[in-house]
Amino acid sequence: MKYLVVECCPGYAVLLDEQGLFVKAANFNYTVGQTVEDPVLMKAPREEKKKRRWLGGIAAAAACVMIVLGNGYYQEYVTSYSSIFLSINPEVRMELNRHGEVVELTGENEDGRVLIEGYDAEGKDKLIVSDELIDRAIEMGFLKEGDQVAFSINAPEESLFREYGKELRDEVNAHLRDKLAVMVLVMDYHQTGGAVPEVQSDEGEREGGKEETVKEEAAGDSDYGTGGSDYGDRDD
Repeated sequence: MKYLVVECCPGYAVLLDEQGLFVKAANFNYTVGQTVEDPVLMKAPREEKKKRRWLGGIAAAAACVMIVLGNGYYQEYVTSYSSIFLSINPEVRMELNRHGEVVELTGENEDGRVLIEGYDAEGKDKLIVSDELIDRAIEMGFLKEGDQVAFSINAPEESLFREYGKELRDEVNAHLRDKLAVMVLVMDYHQTGGAVPEVQSDEGEREGGKEETVKEEAAGDSDYGTGGSDYGDRDD
């Protein structure tokens, strides 16, 4: 068996064997990092052996705990739990973790890939990413006065769909209030399959020359106004 010298002390050296165990051996002028074979091992006292076994058990238990915790972290923060399709003309898909943070951003068409080029969305909240992508769309000429911004939400529960829909609608309206008037649509991906309908904006209430309250339509009849929401029945 080969051993790796990891520490040199007066009278002995600490070696690491091929099974990952540390042992003491007579030090024949070894140097740290040296590989040796057939060293003269020093017999460990019984109490030290027990201690090693006890520490080994603790290490194994700690490793198991770390695996469990690591898996929980992965499920909470890394795994995709829901997704939001943002359609202006550029179309992009945001994959979200359970906390509404973006874990992956993908351009769904050529303009979408242009829109997100060089943009880092990982770990950011969906609302921040939406605002920043909309700003980029304005700067690149993809979004202008009177256009529409559509969100198609693919959520495992209707309650989450409603929550995200209201947050996105309110955030975009507030973000664009002093910039330009657009129509904001919120749709249930389960009902529309991601398709964005062609919707003509009605003249709605405006404040400071910018549209404040917008019309939103999902597949079938739906009313998602300021005072409440009624998306209709959905089969989860």
